[in-house]
Amino acid sequence: MTDTIQALLEKLDRIAQLLGGPEPGAAAPPDPGARAFVWQGRFVPVGRVAEVDPDLLLGMDRQKAAFYANVERFLAGAPAHDVLLWGDRGTGKSSLVRTLFRAFPDLALVEVPEPRIPELPALLEGLAADPRRWVVYLDDLSFAGTDDRYRELKVLLEGGIRARPENTLVVATSNRRHLVPERFPNDGEIHPQEGVAEAISLADRFGLSLGFYPFDPATYREAVARHLRAFGVEPPPGWETQAERWALERGIRSGRAALQAAR
Repeated sequence: MTDTIQALLEKLDRIAQLLGGPEPGAAAPPDPGARAFVWQGRFVPVGRVAEVDPDLLLGMDRQKAAFYANVERFLAGAPAHDVLLWGDRGTGKSSLVRTLFRAFPDLALVEVPEPRIPELPALLEGLAADPRRWVVYLDDLSFAGTDDRYRELKVLLEGGIRARPENTLVVATSNRRHLVPERFPNDGEIHPQEGVAEAISLADRFGLSLGFYPFDPATYREAVARHLRAFGVEPPPGWETQAERWALERGIRSGRAALQAAR
């Protein structure tokens, strides 16, 4: 009961904010001399971008090809899908996004922290007049069942009357395929399946959904070796045993585990 009351109070507070004044206007435009930004109520340029070399990403050839093809269509002004990258932790979802800086030099990106999703309309208005093509990046999304931000994002992606700027593409990553916990409501709904459908419908708004999975042993070892060479180190004797032990201790063979083992 307490959780239900708290969720209701949060919804009423959100309504009060909307009724209490005019909708925030467009943000000041982003700095044309920077390519990467973090949204903090304004466009904050990123001084040192954590780029990733596309050649270091293994075990995701199909996902990378589909993702890049979609971005190429977007840059060409052709129809393109918003993208959801989902899967186990450390399997390269965020790293694939960070390869965009090297793979597509003409692309700009702004990362939006999850608590600032309600500010997306102001952000998008700030990008509308910018001549560049923009990725609006939402990293590691996961909404609780009582979190209304997923509804706001759902309307933004598809379904609201406000037209989104054509120079924006939304890319999100999540450990959850459907972004929200998949459980049946326990509040006595007559049609609980409708509640489940509502909760997972956000993921359906992403036209391109790509899954990421743990490595098989051979791919994991190749990833470790490739990272070692990128660090300027030839794999030493016994490195395979050490790398496998590292993965076992972490419970997953993944790109992140491979990078950590190489370090």
